[in-house]
Amino acid sequence: MADARLTAGGGGRARLLAVCCLATVASAPTACAAASHPAAAAAQPTSRAATFPDDDRPLLRYRSHRLALTLPLPDGRAWRIDDHSEPALVATHAPTRSRLVVSVFSADGLVGRTQCEELARSRRLLPESGVSDGRDASAERTVEDEVAITQGTFDTRVEVTLEPGSGPDRALGGHVMAFGGFLRKCYVFVYSTEVDAATDEAVLSSRLALVRARVLGGLELEPFDAVSRDAPAGPKLAPGP
Repeated sequence: MADARLTAGGGGRARLLAVCCLATVASAPTACAAASHPAAAAAQPTSRAATFPDDDRPLLRYRSHRLALTLPLPDGRAWRIDDHSEPALVATHAPTRSRLVVSVFSADGLVGRTQCEELARSRRLLPESGVSDGRDASAERTVEDEVAITQGTFDTRVEVTLEPGSGPDRALGGHVMAFGGFLRKCYVFVYSTEVDAATDEAVLSSRLALVRARVLGGLELEPFDAVSRDAPAGPKLAPGP
């Protein structure tokens, strides 16, 4: 982990629950209802898919001096973070088969969400659709598509999608993506995760909801003139106070 600090940060559970229901209702309304009633949930088959810790404790926060940002991460120390070999920060969480790409970069002209999304695509920061494990890219469903001002000034598009398999035993994928622009600065946030079967959709939805509410929602960018392009002095990893 290059030139970073891991510290404790804060919550956002109300938003998490709302987005979880939004994602699940898209194809499995009963799963959301079960999540609201523990007794009903107990009757459902037990999923073997890994979940993030479900509590309101502060998340550990990764500090990237190179990109001048702070990123909260659930199950923080289980993430493998590459903050030096690519222009973007790339973090992976093996237990949940999650991958997170965060990029902050300058543009040649004034930009907003549309221009920054186009630049993200040209830089190949977005996941490829229609992977070889049976997911059907043509059936991808958008469960949230919001335009908002984030980070105080950034014109931002936030999108949450589900990419279902072609049958109950096919892998199911999901994404949380954000493209923000302000003046000549862009930030891109792309989270991807997957489960083995459609029967694990509730687990997938809970991951997407948590990342939407607490990871993207807790991302903090520093002023662009604070971004350093110098080589990092070395890794720093410390618990929060």
